[in-house]
Amino acid sequence: MELEISRWFKDNSDEIAEISERIFNLAEAAYEEHNSSKTIADYLASYGFKTESGIGGMPTAFRSRWGKGKPVIGFLGEYDALPGLNQGREPYYTGDKSRNGHGCGHNLLGAGSAAAAAALARALEAQGRQGTIVYYGCPAEETLEGKIKMMEAGCFKELDAALSWHPLDCNMAGEAKYQVMDSIEFAFTGVYAHAAVEPHLGRSALDACELMNVGVNYLREHVPDDVRMHYCYLNAGEKPNIVPGYARVLYYIRNKDRRVLDDVTARVTKVAEGAALMTGTEVSARVRIRGSETILNNKLIQHLYEIMTQIDIPEYTDEEKEFMKVLAKNAGLPAAAGELCREINPPTGKPVDIGGSTDLSSVSQIVPTGFIFTSCLPKGVSLHHWACTACAGSSVGNKGMLYAAKVLAQCGYDLIADEALLEQVKKAYLETQEG
Repeated sequence: MELEISRWFKDNSDEIAEISERIFNLAEAAYEEHNSSKTIADYLASYGFKTESGIGGMPTAFRSRWGKGKPVIGFLGEYDALPGLNQGREPYYTGDKSRNGHGCGHNLLGAGSAAAAAALARALEAQGRQGTIVYYGCPAEETLEGKIKMMEAGCFKELDAALSWHPLDCNMAGEAKYQVMDSIEFAFTGVYAHAAVEPHLGRSALDACELMNVGVNYLREHVPDDVRMHYCYLNAGEKPNIVPGYARVLYYIRNKDRRVLDDVTARVTKVAEGAALMTGTEVSARVRIRGSETILNNKLIQHLYEIMTQIDIPEYTDEEKEFMKVLAKNAGLPAAAGELCREINPPTGKPVDIGGSTDLSSVSQIVPTGFIFTSCLPKGVSLHHWACTACAGSSVGNKGMLYAAKVLAQCGYDLIADEALLEQVKKAYLETQEG
C-alpha cells in the first residue's frame, strides 16, 4: 500500500502545490479564511468528500467526510495567516507590514493534511476497504481559539485517532510538549473628560491599562523562569484631548504546567484589579481561551517515526540550496546558516518542550493524537518571521509539505488496516488518562 500511496503523490503533487500556493496568496487571518477554507473543501469534494460548513459556530470551520464505518481517522488542517507578515517568495524582505502573510506555514499545513486525506481515500477505495476519513478544517489556530470552540461544539469525539503536522526546520515525530496558554482580555472602564479643561473630572482607563502592564512587568521577577507573559492594546483612547473612559488590553500567559499557569493567571488578574483601584476605574476580565497540556501518544510517535524513516527525505536542487543560504543571511537570525535538515530525529522517550502553543493540545486531551514536524525552513529560521513566509511560498516548503502528507497518509492507512496497531494507540492514550 505504501507504493500505491507513493504513486498517487507522484501523479498529484502539482495540484497539491497549487492548493498551497492559492492559500499562500490569499493570506487570510483568523476567522477571515473564507476563500482558503473553501479552496480546501472544494478540493476534497473532488475526491468524494461530503462537507459540513460553519461547524462550531465559525463560518470558516468545516468537516469533510469520506467513507463509512469504523475506524474513523481524522486529519486536522489549518489555513490562517498572520497580520503584518506579508512577504513574497524572494530570499530578502519584500513585505508589506500592513498585510497578512503565512509566517507559520499554514498554507502548507492545510494543503498537506488535505492531500493526506485524499490519498488515503483513493487507497481505501482501490482496496474496497471500509473506514471513515474526516478532514477537520480548523480556523483561528494563531489565536488558539478554533479547535477549542470546535471541541465545545462536540467535534473530534467521533475520531479513533487524529493526525496533523507542522512546518519547522527539522524532521521529527511529535514528541513535543507545547506551552499551555491562557488568553484573557482586561477591559477598564473609567470616566471621560476634557483632558485640558477638566482633567480632574476624568478617570483614565488608559492609565489603568498602563499601570497594569507596569505591575505585570514587575511580576516577571517573581514567577518561574519559563513563564511567558505578553500583551497588546486593543483599545487605548481616540484623541489625546479626551481622558479615555474605556481601554482594553489582551494578555497571553504561558507555561508548560497547567498548575503553574493557573497561579500566574490569578496573580496577573490581581494586578489588574490593583490598577483599577489606583485609577478609580472598574475592570472586567474575559477569558478568550483556556489552553490544555499536550498529551503525547508514545505508540503513535514511534509508528510515525518508523514511517518517516521509510519514506524518502526530499532532495534539494542547487538553486534551492543557494536560495536558502541567501535567505538565512538576509534574515539576520544568529542560528540560521541556510542548511536544510535531512536527518530524522529519533524518539527519546522524553518530551521536548516547545516555546509556542497550539490548540491541537486540546484535541490531544480527548482523542489519541499524533503529529509530526518536517523541514520546510533552513535550520535556525523562526516561525512568525518574514523568512518563514518566504519559505512557505517556496519549492522547499512544498517538498516538506509533500513529505509530511505521505507520512500522514501512510499512518492513516496503517491505523485502518491494522486493528492491533489502533488498539495499541488507544491503550497508550488511556494510560495517559489514568496517569
